[in-house]
Amino acid sequence: MDECSPERSRPFVALLEALASWREGIAAPLERWIGEELDAAGSPLRLPLREWAPALGAIGEAGKARPGWPTAVDERATDFVRMLLRFSRPDGTTATLDGHPSRPRAFWKAIAAAFPAGDVGRVLDWWFPGRDVEYVPPPLPAWSAADRVLGALRADWTRRGDLLAFDQRQGASTRIELFGSGVSWLGPWWSTTGDRTGTPARVTAWGTSSNADVAEWSFGSGDREVTRLALMLRGRRLALLADLQRSTDGATMELDVAAGLTREPLPIAGASSFRPGKPGKSAQAILLTAGEADFDEPSRRLKLRAASGGRWLPLLVSWDHSRHRRPLTWVELTIAEQGKRCPKDVAWAARASWGRNETFVFYRSLAEPARRSFLGCSTTARLLVGRFTPEGDVEPIVTLA
Repeated sequence: MDECSPERSRPFVALLEALASWREGIAAPLERWIGEELDAAGSPLRLPLREWAPALGAIGEAGKARPGWPTAVDERATDFVRMLLRFSRPDGTTATLDGHPSRPRAFWKAIAAAFPAGDVGRVLDWWFPGRDVEYVPPPLPAWSAADRVLGALRADWTRRGDLLAFDQRQGASTRIELFGSGVSWLGPWWSTTGDRTGTPARVTAWGTSSNADVAEWSFGSGDREVTRLALMLRGRRLALLADLQRSTDGATMELDVAAGLTREPLPIAGASSFRPGKPGKSAQAILLTAGEADFDEPSRRLKLRAASGGRWLPLLVSWDHSRHRRPLTWVELTIAEQGKRCPKDVAWAARASWGRNETFVFYRSLAEPARRSFLGCSTTARLLVGRFTPEGDVEPIVTLA
């Protein structure tokens, strides 16, 4: 983004003014900007994602303008660099944004020189081979803000690593990108149909482990109350993107499909395959409930609608091309509570399989959680995702209480 662009945000304009004061020998405005605009982890509170890289570039340039750069500013700016890394694709460009800025390698070289840190250097060495790195501490972990909807779910920082980034600090639509196997699959928008205004979003759950990263948040969109879920299973190239909506009509959801992908329908209801120009790569998107799943070619959007006024829309996304060589099947499951069949508006469960030896189960309480059972598995969780073994057992991977 051009620093003279009329679309600059107020926080970015304030930063440029603070850096101008720094060059004139006054450090207080810059220190105040750092304290007001970055949280304790170095994440910007209000600065749009499109301005993170230009802001860091401007800070790095200002640090060379004269001696006496404040140590506290340097430490917080280095945390800001780590945040930008979390929200970057392996080519160095910022996730969820349309288009790629020029010369990301040169940009990151300048940033690494201005804010040297071992963990930053290790990630950049993976992304841009040939750099000299003095030492190699552990990589940066997945992260999500506790007070606003902003997060990056990832565990693998290699060039083919997986990334699910989301940002809903404003409005009722989520900026999102699902990236895996070197390809952007979904994004940049995830929304309810026809409405991008609403009440502020608030985080309701966040968790990370060696098995999965999961985030959940709630917000209003028109006459709908929405609880949105983003979950990525580590090392399995699987993600679940889902909405639970309370409204007078059935749930609706739209997700942008990344540019450059070709859509192919799959021979089961609610499923599509997407392929880039490169051979040996594909993604499958499967609506795991009764409803409609249409792809609008002009807008490049998946448009989903639950059947019969349903409130729950779970979209399972797989980007493991070798898995897709096996037949895909899925089925909704019967759930029991106190020995009786559970109504569909109280709880939902489904099983998805690729061939005979790779099966996953998904469960979501749609009302107040209670002890319920499916496939011989008993749970009081609000959400459960697990592996269904060939022996007929459910092995939980991730749960939300």
